[in-house]
Parts: sequence; structure tokens; C-alpha cells
Amino acid sequence: MSRIVFFAHYDRQAEVKRYVVHYLERLREVSDEMVFLSTSPLPRQQIDKVSGLVARTILRENVGYDFGMWQHAIQAVAWSGHDELVLTNSSVVGPIYPLAPIFSRMATVACDFWGMTESAEIAPHLQSYFLVFRKPVLESPPFRAFWNSVLPYRDKNQLIRSYELGLSVFLRDQGFTSAALVPSSAAPKRWLPRLLPVAHPNPTLCWPMTTLKLGMPFVKLELLRDNPRGIDLRPIHQAIEKAGYDLFLIEFDRASPTKRQR
Repeated sequence: MSRIVFFAHYDRQAEVKRYVVHYLERLREVSDEMVFLSTSPLPRQQIDKVSGLVARTILRENVGYDFGMWQHAIQAVAWSGHDELVLTNSSVVGPIYPLAPIFSRMATVACDFWGMTESAEIAPHLQSYFLVFRKPVLESPPFRAFWNSVLPYRDKNQLIRSYELGLSVFLRDQGFTSAALVPSSAAPKRWLPRLLPVAHPNPTLCWPMTTLKLGMPFVKLELLRDNPRGIDLRPIHQAIEKAGYDLFLIEFDRASPTKRQR
């Protein structure tokens, strides 16, 4: 089994933060090749943090978000000799749990592509912070056609609708099957549609403790930094520490001077 990883990175301060280096180190343990892509203007000392872990580093214009970076790699990097392609990014903290057992577990699931979590927003789809595509998908013309069609959207909501949601829907329409380590059906009862307090629950933001208990090895950086749903983060921090992950690795973007003065 040969596996290649395309890692999409963005940092407002043009840094490769500690949690990113840790994630790359753990990814290296389960991959044969990694390509690091960033839309931040990283100086040499930041690039040096990852140079020993990845086969190639690509810096590009900050357009198109993660899908623009992945499109660039899919079109520019020789990956057809690999059995699996992993697309992931710097929006998550972890892995809290080892990745190798998760890959082994998902290897027993009959599917053509899979992800860590499934969202029910608009239509069931795999969340794009971690996606794995197997040989049948990688060798298919529709997969190439999808990536050739990706446009450099600057509106994040448009990108999510067209590409995060659209990729799962498109591949399923082409006859490919998908799976998730944590499917949307695993949502706690209070998040069922008839009781839904928000229009479309994001499992990584709305019920992260459930995803962790089900073996999902990541926590969204947005949850720890912004906590948009206002959930109690204390159990999350405790679960992260109990799993052996060093909270010291987690770094957030520094506030701008203007914000610090307020």
C-alpha cells in the first residue's frame, strides 16, 4: 500500500506552528510521500521546519483556499503510482489518537473514498479537512475532471457549497461509494433534525466530544480558538490531555496590534 499526502496550510502570521509540525510528523508515519502547500508567504526559517518531513514544499497565491492548493498539487505532482491519496489541512489539532489503527480500521470498510466525519449540511458529505481517495477514484476520469473544474473562489461559503459538499455528491453520482469514521447518524439525539437548534450542525463544532469518543483523532482549531457554538471546552481539553497530546503544541494566531489596543 503506497500513500501520498497533500497538506494544505495557511497561517495569518506566515508561520508553521507547533501543532502543524506535530501533525506532519504523525502523518509521515503513515505515508510514503508528503507534499506541503501553503498560501502564506513563509520565510526560509519556517519552511525549514517541514523540509525534513516532506518531499516537496509549494508556495502559491492566496486564492482558492484548500481546494485551490489541492488542485495545484493534483495537476503538478506525480501521484498516479500511489494507491491512496490523502487530502488534509492545518485547520485541525491532532492527531489525538494514532493514525495507523484508523487507517487499518477503514481498510476493512468497502468504499472508494472516506473521511473522518460526515456532515448533513444541505446534503450528506465528507468534511474536507481529511479525505482519503482509493485507486478506483484516483484512476477515474471524473476525479480528474472535478479538479480541472475547480475555480479560485474567494468566497469561503461558495467554495464549501461547490467543492466540499460538491466533491462527495459528484463522486457518489459517478457510482463511487463513501464512508466516514464518524457518520452523521452518530449525532447525539439533541442534534437530530427535528430538534435542531442550528440550521445545519457541524459535528466538529457542535458535538466534538462524541466524535472524540468514537475515535475521531482531531479537534478543529476553530473550536478551541473561537468556540462558535459556545460549548463547554473543559471536557475537550481534558480528553486531549488524557490521550497524551501536549496542549503546549496548540498555538493560535496572534492578535493584531489594533485588536490588542481595544
